Amino acid sequence: MNTQLGTETMSSTLGFKLLLAVVLAFLVALQACEVDQHSGQQPANNIKQQPDEVPIGLLVPLTGDVATYGVAIKNGVDLANSVLAESDSGRKMRVIPEDTQANPRIGVTAAQKLIRADEVRAIIGAVASSVTLSVAPIVERSEVVLLSPASSSPRISEAGDFVFRNYPSDSLEGAETAAFALSRNWHLASVFVINNDYGTGLKSVFEHEFERGGGQIVTSDLYNEGISDFRAPMLRVRSRKPDVVFIVGYGRELGTIIRQAREVGVEARFLSTVNFQDPQTLETGGSAVEGAIYSSPIFDPDSKDSKTAAFVERYKARFHQEPDVWAAHGYDALLLVSEACGNTDCTPASIRDYLYALRNWPGVSGETTFNEKGDVLKPVRFMTVIDGSFMPLSR
Repeated sequence: MNTQLGTETMSSTLGFKLLLAVVLAFLVALQACEVDQHSGQQPANNIKQQPDEVPIGLLVPLTGDVATYGVAIKNGVDLANSVLAESDSGRKMRVIPEDTQANPRIGVTAAQKLIRADEVRAIIGAVASSVTLSVAPIVERSEVVLLSPASSSPRISEAGDFVFRNYPSDSLEGAETAAFALSRNWHLASVFVINNDYGTGLKSVFEHEFERGGGQIVTSDLYNEGISDFRAPMLRVRSRKPDVVFIVGYGRELGTIIRQAREVGVEARFLSTVNFQDPQTLETGGSAVEGAIYSSPIFDPDSKDSKTAAFVERYKARFHQEPDVWAAHGYDALLLVSEACGNTDCTPASIRDYLYALRNWPGVSGETTFNEKGDVLKPVRFMTVIDGSFMPLSR
């Protein structure tokens, strides 16, 4: 017997049997799949996957002097994401937060990371106008939507085709505040604002509208963020005897400005903007801030509107405090992006186009319609401090 031939014959036989077994196994598996398909059931090893969550960036200050606003916005965004996870409407979001510390340089780095590494479809933010303006060229080049729930500088209107905000521009708030001052027969005004894009934007609008309405600006000064002694400029204000002092900044500084102004003898009324509504204003200003007036986009936590009431109830249950205007705008911002994704293919360009086409979208922060600049128009109301609490002003 030829041993080599016998071995080759045996190997060939074994190989054929092995090949036949593989073919039979494949046919059985294929038949099983066909049975599953005909019965309308998915095979056990081929369970249908849910659509992936959409990656969305969040650029807000979570630490630093203006973290109050960023934390409130993040709370609103997180709550909206929870609501989306429980519902069948819109697309589910995976929110990726980045702490900007209200620093443009940090904001730029964070935006680049969100776009390049996380491949986000849109970014909610920023808060400080200076950060939003620094990030805008990056999102514009990358064609990623940026939707700010807080930035108000008029310059943002020209920041690009992918830049939106559901918070009104200073062009509106500054003009409304100037008109309010004139309506109170306050014809002499001192202006004292923080030296950044937010402050200088409001300064420009307020002064223009106040003078156009017949008022006179008697002093106009800027201050740098981080300083804590405002007595010298307030002495200058006292010497000019204005009817009203228009101040712009952030909570801690605003309270300190008014307290020190009263200490050096300034008797004028104080008028500010929505950033005044910050617990730090009350902490640093104490009783000196009683009666101060500030403008704010309309958000009424006591509203009987069912959507707003549900938002307030859920927010209180989760965060153990009443939501403010920042939380409301953050909440709406994520729902806007989710709705855009739920009604389109969710590319950045389709999100952009959907937002431009939106009309009278009913959010908890008011109705939202974006103009050709990506700006939203919302009414303004006036608030005041009564017995250490922020309250609507009775005219």
